[in-house]
Amino acid sequence: MERLTKAALATGGAAVLLLGGAGTLAYWTAQGTATGPDIVSGSFTIASSACDSTWTLDDGTPLAAGAAIVPGDTLTLTCTYTLGGEGAHLALGDVTIGAPAWEADNALTAELTLQAPTFTVNGAAATLPVPVTAGDTVEVDLGVVFDGPGATNASQSTTTAQLVAALADVTVTLTQAHEEVTP
Repeated sequence: MERLTKAALATGGAAVLLLGGAGTLAYWTAQGTATGPDIVSGSFTIASSACDSTWTLDDGTPLAAGAAIVPGDTLTLTCTYTLGGEGAHLALGDVTIGAPAWEADNALTAELTLQAPTFTVNGAAATLPVPVTAGDTVEVDLGVVFDGPGATNASQSTTTAQLVAALADVTVTLTQAHEEVTP
């Protein structure tokens, strides 16, 4: 009986395999080629930049050459960036600044803090992202605060030496975004 059971199971298994193969469908396929025009990437650049030649005090007056500042003062330098670039739906997505580099490190530069930048686009306040095109200008105000409460006597000029903070450079980064469009 064992042999008959084994033979019956083997026959049943073969039948299941044959029936499983009989249930598959085959479909014809064909392939074609789609061709179209080229896609070209755009760009987002700064075509030119220039900064004012004078810092402005927090009361709006220009800081005269050699004029001294005191703890609590805020100075602003406006830099204008003319955008280059091309592309559909080009927008300005962010404006950030890096750490400032001073021509010489001293007790005064240690107590100066660069604020987050404020900016306008083509002279008007803007909410990001803001659509832009080549030739648009982004005016970035770099604010430097002389730390009032944290200032120390080390940042004072003495009768023999004047402390000077000369901004060597600071990196301003304008980041591209995609213009929000509604169909």
